[in-house]
Formats: sequence, C-alpha cells, structure tokens
Amino acid sequence: MHYGDDAFAAMLLTVALSADRAEYARPLSTAEFVRVLSRARSSAAGRLGGLLHADIGGLMMLLNVSEEEAYRLYTLLHRGVQLTYTLEGFQEKGVRVITCFDDDYPPQFRARMGAFAPPTLFFAGNRALLEHPAVAVMGISGVRTTPEARGCIESIAQGARDLDYGVVTGGELGVSRVAAGLVAERGGALIDVPAGGLLAHIGEEPVRELLCDGRAAVLSLEHPEALFTVAHAIARNKLIFSIAQAAFVFNTDGKRGETDALKRPLCDWVYAYTGCAANRALLARGAQPFSRLDLDEFHRLSARWKTSFSEQINMFDML
Repeated sequence: MHYGDDAFAAMLLTVALSADRAEYARPLSTAEFVRVLSRARSSAAGRLGGLLHADIGGLMMLLNVSEEEAYRLYTLLHRGVQLTYTLEGFQEKGVRVITCFDDDYPPQFRARMGAFAPPTLFFAGNRALLEHPAVAVMGISGVRTTPEARGCIESIAQGARDLDYGVVTGGELGVSRVAAGLVAERGGALIDVPAGGLLAHIGEEPVRELLCDGRAAVLSLEHPEALFTVAHAIARNKLIFSIAQAAFVFNTDGKRGETDALKRPLCDWVYAYTGCAANRALLARGAQPFSRLDLDEFHRLSARWKTSFSEQINMFDML
C-alpha cells in the first residue's frame, strides 16, 4: 500500500514498532499527535509531512517546542527504515496500517470522536464492511453466558443479518465469542476490535474462516502482538461504540469506559442487560434496559437507528 508523506509521518509519530514499546522514543499519544498536527499546519511547514526533513532546530522553531520534545519528535520521524520493515512484516501476515489521512479510514471515528479519533489503526479483512451500519455485542470475559443472554444474542445476530448490519464485538471470551460463532454459523458480517493480540486473533476460529470468506474486518489500536490490558480495552471500547449504531452491553466490570461513552455520547443507542447486576450503573446513566430480546423486538428497535448512520458518514471531515 502506498502512503503519502502525511500518512507516513503519522505512522512514524504514533505507531509502536514493538509489542512492549521498547524504543528509543515513546510514540505520541492521540492528544500529543493532535497538538503536533495543529502546530504543523499553522507553521511554515504547512502540513505534517513537511516535518519529515526538519532537523531538531527546525522542529523547535516550526512547532514552538523545547529541545527535549524536538529531539523526541526527530527520533520518531527518523524511524523510516525500521517502520518500513515493520509494515512489510505486518502485510505478510495480512495486517496493514490505516491512517487518518487515508481514504480507507473509518468515517465513523471522525464523526463520533472528532479531532481525537485515533491517527492510526491496525487492520485486517474486508474494509468494505465498515461502510455498512453495525450493532455491537459487548461483555467481558470470565462471565458465564446464560441461556437467556444467548437467546438475546441469537436475535441480534439474526436481526443484523436480516438488515445487512455488521455485528461488532471485542473479540473476548464470553458474549463476544458467542456472537462471532453465531455470525459464522448463520451468515452475516463480523467486525472484531480486540484489545491486544490481533495477530493471534485473526488466526483463531471462527475469525479465520470469516476472513477467508470476506465476511470479517478486524481492527486494533495496539501493536498486533501486544497483550490484552484493561487500558487497551477502555480505548478499544471507544472504537466499538463509535462504529455501532446501537450497542448491547451484556455484562461489565465497570472499568471499560461504558459510562464515559454514555456521557459523551459515542453511540446513540446503548442498551444494558438487566440480568447483570453490574449493569445497574449503566442503567442509572441512561442506558436502555432489556431483559429479553426476540427477533421482532430487534426489528422494532432498529427502526430508531436507521437515520443516524447516513448522518455520521456525511459529518466526516477529511483531513
């Protein structure tokens, strides 16, 4: 894949080249990237790619930063050889990087998250699936999926297929894996957003089968070999909420950013399963309760979501 100067600079500044981030300079966070991008645009460089050939002194003047910060930026911007080899290694395994400067960048993130949408993403699978509306099934691992909850997930999977919606999950054990299995079994499309371990995840069933069939898209904020962490899960959940027209939260530990998503909001319709006591905080914050969900009820609810997707796409402001 060919990257322009702006996209390549974005990757140099933000992409971790190793799973444990053991590098000479720490990649920029999204907030740091936004600040550098804004200063680059208002400087004589005019754009982010204009920083590629600047020395430390030049970066200090262009961006009005300290010598220490300029040294960090210079170090990151001169990882070109290492980054190229890293990208080639990812591509050989079916993973590529999408930047906020690329046409393939998911428009929902810009529409929902504004300037603080992630500048870079790791991606595998069928990009066209992100153009369709989607509904999310969310829950943490280690919680038993009851027959009642499974019945609800079956209705979501079938209803999503009927309406040509994708099913978005976090890829964890539990309700996410149940939903993925139902998509594979009954048809439809899966959008998985793991909070680490992307490379391992795309090699597991049913994701591998769905990828081969062109029925899956997998994206992650983290290095493809990074381990799962709660911090990664919080950041990941923002993406899930931003992709989905509606999100059904079956269980939570209260530490995954769901209440923040309700406050912002990142998703217009958030439903919380009343069969999980830990969901009471979400219900108190305004999530819609559900206990049973059959196919007719899913179709009735979906009528509320249909107008929001086209509005999100139209709001996308290209960088």
